[in-house]
Amino acid sequence: MLVFAGPNGSGKSTVTAGFNVIGHYVNADEIQTALGCSPLEAAMAAEATREYLLSERMDFTFETLLSTERNYILMEKAKEKGYLVVCVFILTTDPQINVERVIKRNRWNGNDVPPEKVVERYCRSLKLFPRLFGLCDELYVYDNSRDRAEGEPHKIIGKMNGAVELYPAGDWSLQMIDELCRGKYGERFEKGLT
Repeated sequence: MLVFAGPNGSGKSTVTAGFNVIGHYVNADEIQTALGCSPLEAAMAAEATREYLLSERMDFTFETLLSTERNYILMEKAKEKGYLVVCVFILTTDPQINVERVIKRNRWNGNDVPPEKVVERYCRSLKLFPRLFGLCDELYVYDNSRDRAEGEPHKIIGKMNGAVELYPAGDWSLQMIDELCRGKYGERFEKGLT
């Protein structure tokens, strides 16, 4: 199982375009476009597809915000079935970067996510982040805060063969990475939600 994860507007689709998918690729946005259905219907179809592929023990790749328990539970089921779970997590240093990208993207495709939802999902996703260490056999975390003109995304965390390596660079200090790994980084931005 390969999971492309991260909050809305982090650039998951852009950054992971260079990665080879494993097995079937399940993407709610692509389902919505193909079927002409609502975002909720597409999300439900994607969830049913992932559950089916898991029940048939088939390899698959999917994209998710990882801002709720649902896909963590799916990954736990996969681990119980003997899957190798790999996650590529894309994030930014500030949810306002994500909000601006979502607003810009909405002008092009009309897939509207309100700014307060973007920030709320960002905070939840980063608070749940520490769970990935126990679930993933391999985990690669990339910062995508900068525009392409300013530089490529860079890896800030890597986990492989049980070893975790931290790569403080660019906009991410060791303290910020530590806060992320403990689920505390998202709390920095929650005050604006209340």
